[in-house]
Amino acid sequence: MNKTTVSFTIVLLILGMVISMQFKTQQQLINSLAYQDARDLITIYHTMKAKEEELTATLQELRQRRNDLVSQVSRGEERINQTQKEIEQLKILSGEVPVSGPGITVTITRDAPLLHYDLIDLVNELWATGAEAIAINDHRVTINTHIQQYSPNEILINNESLLFPVVVKAIGDPHTLEKGLTFTGGLVENWRILYGIYPSITARERITIPAVKIQETRS
Repeated sequence: MNKTTVSFTIVLLILGMVISMQFKTQQQLINSLAYQDARDLITIYHTMKAKEEELTATLQELRQRRNDLVSQVSRGEERINQTQKEIEQLKILSGEVPVSGPGITVTITRDAPLLHYDLIDLVNELWATGAEAIAINDHRVTINTHIQQYSPNEILINNESLLFPVVVKAIGDPHTLEKGLTFTGGLVENWRILYGIYPSITARERITIPAVKIQETRS
């Protein structure tokens, strides 16, 4: 498309030069034919006038085609940029690339009677509050993540034992994420009242969440 645009631009320049030369030639002919028969002069004038109008119309058409091409290129670049953004967003959602940004960490110590569905509730609450990426002990959470109870005291995440302390990282607006967990009647209050789980929530200016592990991708 760029080559085509350049070619049209060159053609426009050449046509501009042709029209300019045509005008000069017309003036020279008028001067040199000043003593010619009036009917011949009128015929020559109309012929050259028609040619000039034809060249001007061609020039305007080419200018319009060039403008159309430039507009198409611009729209094409916008579509490419939008598609690229969507691809990057999909990579983030699928966990293919590491992500960094502000967010919070939720730390749960060993003395907490934590069960796998507590973690599932926590992850769902973070997603609902606007988290862009989540990890549990650096296990990137995606649609392929499996959290299950292996025994009363052991939780598996993607078939690996989850060791304490459990640290859940979430990237997003720290204030919004924290409020989504700590509002009255929310998840954290229920944990404290019903199960005696007291998580530590810390806002962070920068958190790094790794990409999903290869073995987790295959599971």
